[in-house]
Amino acid sequence: GLSDSVRTSPNYRRHVEDFGYYWAINDFMVAQLSFDWRSGVRGGDFDPGWTQYHGQFRYRWLDRFMSGDFATSYQALHGMSRNLNLYWRHSQDFSQDSRLGFDLNYSSNTVTRSRTSTNPYAALATIRSSGNYTNTIGPVSLNVGGTRTQYPGRTQVDYNFPNLSLATRGPLDLASWLTWTPTLQLNSTGSDEIDQGAA
Repeated sequence: GLSDSVRTSPNYRRHVEDFGYYWAINDFMVAQLSFDWRSGVRGGDFDPGWTQYHGQFRYRWLDRFMSGDFATSYQALHGMSRNLNLYWRHSQDFSQDSRLGFDLNYSSNTVTRSRTSTNPYAALATIRSSGNYTNTIGPVSLNVGGTRTQYPGRTQVDYNFPNLSLATRGPLDLASWLTWTPTLQLNSTGSDEIDQGAA
């Protein structure tokens, strides 16, 4: 969209959003490039104006049971901070018993990300990454995954990785008087760049 294309007042702020090019590469892949721009005229610390560049690549192969998309954006506030955003979602079935899926999100500057977002939900939303791999090997089910979380306007990063779970798909009859369902779980959690003290 294009707002205030014809300036009728010195207080107007020109704004261009999602101006770019869409390319259908083939039956399985598409790509898109676009940019946003907001005038820095009469801007303040909260809204100094910015320039943003976006790129996205989507793919979907039904015969390979694979789909996903990759996106990146670069944000530059006029005369101030910079931010690089990366996003990758992927889903793939290797067999009926084996599957991989992940949703990765990263922001190099969460403060800039919040300032340039025109969506209030996106400006306040956490930046969360997750991944999971499941497989069945004989009678044993394997599950490996983890999460990583960033917060808007903060440097703290919380992670929960790796999460490992091994379990049998059903109880094992070891004897006429003994039935056992063995399981093994491993979890690791932590935080980096903690920016708030304990209450």
